[in-house]
Order: sequence, then structure tokens, then C-alpha cells
Amino acid sequence: MESWWVLFFLRQVFVLACVKTGEVIVIDILALRTPIFFKMFGWFATLMIVQARGWPFVLTFWSVADFCCLYGSHRFPRHWLFWQDEIGLFNESNPAGSFLNDEYYLRLLLAMLFVGLTTSLKRLWLATFLGRRSFAHYSSELDTLLAKMLLISQVSHLAREIDNEIFTGDVGHRLSYPMKTVAFKSADETDSEGPDDVDRPTGETLNKHLGFGKSLLDVASRLGSTRASRRSSSVLSSSARNEIMHLLEDWEEPDYKSNSKSKASITDILQFRQAIATMDDTYPFTPAFGLAQTRGSCVESSERLYKTLQKRTPNDILLPFETLSEICYDSNRMLMRDKAKALIKLFRPDRQGFLTRLDFVSSIDDVYKDLRLFRASLANSSSIDDVFAMIINVFFYIVQILLVLVILGYRQWGPIGSVFAFFFSFSFMFGPASSKYFEGILLIFVRRPYDIGDKISLSDPAKDTNPAGSSTWFVEKVTVFTTTVRFASTNEVATYSNGSLARLRIVNAKRSPKASVCVYMKFSTDAPFQMIKVYQTAIEKFIKDRPREWVQLNAFRATRVEMELNFIEYVIDATHREMWQNIGPIKQSQADLASFSLEVTKKLGLKYHSPAKPVHLSFDKPKRVDSVGVGDGHNYGISEVAQLFEIEGDE
Repeated sequence: MESWWVLFFLRQVFVLACVKTGEVIVIDILALRTPIFFKMFGWFATLMIVQARGWPFVLTFWSVADFCCLYGSHRFPRHWLFWQDEIGLFNESNPAGSFLNDEYYLRLLLAMLFVGLTTSLKRLWLATFLGRRSFAHYSSELDTLLAKMLLISQVSHLAREIDNEIFTGDVGHRLSYPMKTVAFKSADETDSEGPDDVDRPTGETLNKHLGFGKSLLDVASRLGSTRASRRSSSVLSSSARNEIMHLLEDWEEPDYKSNSKSKASITDILQFRQAIATMDDTYPFTPAFGLAQTRGSCVESSERLYKTLQKRTPNDILLPFETLSEICYDSNRMLMRDKAKALIKLFRPDRQGFLTRLDFVSSIDDVYKDLRLFRASLANSSSIDDVFAMIINVFFYIVQILLVLVILGYRQWGPIGSVFAFFFSFSFMFGPASSKYFEGILLIFVRRPYDIGDKISLSDPAKDTNPAGSSTWFVEKVTVFTTTVRFASTNEVATYSNGSLARLRIVNAKRSPKASVCVYMKFSTDAPFQMIKVYQTAIEKFIKDRPREWVQLNAFRATRVEMELNFIEYVIDATHREMWQNIGPIKQSQADLASFSLEVTKKLGLKYHSPAKPVHLSFDKPKRVDSVGVGDGHNYGISEVAQLFEIEGDE
């Protein structure tokens, strides 16, 4: 009998070795490196097998192998070599007893199978649930970021082609694609057309009224014409150039589309993870761009790319956008308008279609910063998901242990009930703290109001926010329990418990739309309405000539009319390119707009002068006072005081 136990142990070791070998073959080779499992069993079973890697896979298939080879009363599980007579240890001459068909052994195998399967299903559910959360939260941002990275990589390959052309001597290559000129007009421009625009003064009339000549309003136009005069040859044909210029005139607000998929599939989750894996490379914009592992190397590669692209038009000091637009044509030499629009929104050339080196490098630098912040947010989200998985595991394994005891036939529940009653008595002590704790968990896992690098503002929901922008904090670290923030103005670091933030209004500057900026101006009530129209046209031209700063002028309207104070207050409401996340450029542009508005007011003679306030000098008849003190320390009578100030007064 003792030799049979040795044989049983050796057979279990052999089964375990086979299961471990099968794990490597099934998961690492068949499931991950070949499409065999996917074609045979589908995504669900394949992903479940992959998630069962480790002890759940071993426990599950070990119990299955024991059911097949080491359980039952027939001859094979009792003696694998029952058919031979040479070695008595492996045949029926070595009695096996009744353990292989014992009820306790059956319960043990069922418990192993239950633990392995339920753990695999739990891992699959967690991976799918957390993957769908990440996909729903980050998929739109990832799509935008990958599209920008793709455009930069295509521009980099264009620069490599230009280098090859110069090396081979094939210089002077130009595109000459026949196409139909189509004018694009944004919805904002269409809505702005109305009866009031008919009498809007022209640019010449505007300069005549303002008296600027060519010194202030036409700075951008004059600079663009100077740049254009330096060009020796055209990069595109006239029709192609018109097509690009029409695209340059189109400055539409980006479309904010919600995710139409209410539930991501496993295929979407796997593709999402593969796309994220491509961002960890040393060359995120492909080797044609160069190193971009740090911000310094990214800026250096951007400058080198700018110089290479300038070789296409060596007589131009600045880089024409038409050079970049060569990547916007398909194999049939047709302009892909959506791609051209995306390229314009990425680099934001001026109205004449040129890019300075600073604009070019800063556009790529913005993508690099978005990439790094996105990776930091994903890493922080993964750590939060790990804590969430740990909490789920605690409850899951407690329930699993209880069910395993039931499968094994355990009946003594009294001690276990006493332990649970002991811990339950402490729940009243930690009740309020637990409530705050779960409110914080719901804030982070359900609402998700911020990510790493976001600028947030915290306020009471019953109070209104500041129309000029709220004081904000940078989010530096997020855990399940706390949030670490840094005050944007003073760099002071603070830590909040997530439960305390659950009932506050959290304004996220990064997720907010583009900033709406207001500048208030006052005009005299006798100011001619035609001059107000001239003023409005000057402001519109100022905003339109700065496409890298402003999106559009939203409104120019009167907000207050004060006849007694002799003024009418107007508001200039404009949409900035940046969100409140980047408050520095917004404030600078607002200051420039206010300064320009003041200059135009002076030129048009619309500067408001507040009326002089009437001053009434009178003496009420005072009470009888014999003497008063004056600054020299002497006490004077009332009549003497009147004589000091050369006024007549009654005593």
C-alpha cells in the first residue's frame, strides 16, 4: 500500500509537468502567436484562456487531467500499466485501495476545478470591464492623438523624399494637379451674414476712418505680402493653390462627437491596447522624424525637419504650407480635403499660408506634450485599476473560500459566524468613514472628473463660477483614496481625500470647450452708430488676422445703457484657440485685444470721458460750540475758524 502512494505521487508530478508544458504551448504559442484558437473558439474563449495564465490554468487542467487519468474504479486510473506483468509496481499486484473513487477525493477535484474556472472568469470580467472603461474614456483622445502623430510622420517621410530628390539631383519638382476649386465656408461664417453686414465698411474705408494707414491694422497683411514677394516660383498650380487657400480660410470649430459605441467589443479593447503599445517607442513619429524620447530631442528633430522641408523652396525665408500639403493628395492626384483640414488645424499657418520655425516646432511640441500627458494618465489609470482589482479580489476570495468549504463538505459554521460577528460590531464605529470612502471610490471609478495634468477648479455647487475664469489646481497624482494637486498661481501642493471632493463642483479646464474671452468697452451716448460699426469691423479684422490665437468673434453688442452717466457699454466676446487649461496664452491674447480696442477707440474719437461729478459745498447750521481745535494745536472760536478759511459763518 505504501508503494502505491509513492506511485500516486509520481503520477501526480507527471500530470503537473504535462499541464505546465501544455500551458506554454496553449497560451504562449497557440493563443497568442497563432490565429488557431481565435478561429476555433472565438475571442471570448481565447481571451479567457489567456487570462487564466498561471495557477488558475494549472489548477483547472490539473483537475481535468486527474478526472481523466487518476479518478474512478476501472483499471486504467488505478494502474496505468495494468496490461503488463514485468513490473509489479505498475499493475494490479500493487493494491491501490479505494482512494481513487473516494467521495473526499471527488470533492477535492471539484473544488480545484471550481477555483480555477471561477478565478479565470473573474480575471476575464475584470480585464473586459476595465478595458471597456479605459476604451470609453480614452478612445476619442487616442484617435485624435494618433491622427496627429500620423500626420507628423507623413510630413517626416515627405522631408526624407525631398532630401532624396536633392541627393539625386532631381530638384525643382512641383505638383501640378488639376482639380476643381471649391470654396469652404464654416457654419460660423454663414451664421454671421445678415442685414447688418451690408453696410459694413471696407478695409480702405476702415483705414480712412481710423487714420492708421498701413501701420497698425494692416501689419499682418503687409507682412504676408512681403513674404509672398520673396517667393521665386509656385509650388502648386493656380487651381491647387486656390484650393489650399480656400482651406486656409476655413477655420471651423472642431467637432465634438460622442462615442457612438455604448459597449466596446473585445476586438476594440485589443486594438486599443495595441495602439497604446506603439506610443512607448523611442521613435513615436517614426524614424523618419528622428528621436523624440525627450522633449529636447523632439524639438531638435522638429528643427531639423523644418530645415529639410525648406529645401523644397530655398528662396523662401519661411516654410510655405503648400509644401506640407503635398501629403494631402491621393494616388489619383485628388486633394483629400479632410486630411488637408486636419493638417491645417495641426500646424495653423498664417492667412498667407506660411509657417515660421517657431510655429512649426511649437505645433509638434504640443503633440509631444499631449502624448506624454496621455501616457501618464493611462499609467495612473492602470494603478487605480489595480487597486480596484485588489478590492474586488478581497471580496471574491472570501466568497470563494466559503464555497470551497461547502464543496468539501465542511459543516462547522459556528466559529466562522463568530468571526464575522466580531468584525461586524466594528462597522458602526467606521460607518461615516466608510461612507466617505465609497463616495471617493464612486468619484474616481464612475465620474472620473479629471486625469493627470488636468487643471481643475473646486467650488460650492450652490455658488456661481467666476466669469473671468476660476482659480485652478494642477492634478499631479490620483489614487483611490486621495488626489494630490498643485495650485497654479503659487505652486503650493495640497492633498484632498476623494470623499471630500465628491459633493463639490469640479470644473475641468482641459475638458472644457475653447475659452470664451470678454472685453468690455464704454462709448459716449452721442457716438455715431456708423463709427461703432467701423469699430466693430476693426475688431473683426484684428481677430481674423490672428488664426493661431482666435477662432472667431462671437458677439459685439451693447450690454448697458446709462443715460445719466452718458455712456453705453459694449462687450467683445471672442473664442480663443486654447482651452482654459493653457491660461497664459489666453490672458496674453485678451490683453492684446483690450490694448488694440483702446487704440481704435482713441483713433475714432470714441473714448469715453466720465462727466464731472457736482460738488456741493454747504454748511449745516451746527450746534452751539464755543471752540474747535485746528491743526496748529490752538483752540479757535467759530467766528475765528470762519475767518481762517475766508468764509462767512454764523456762530
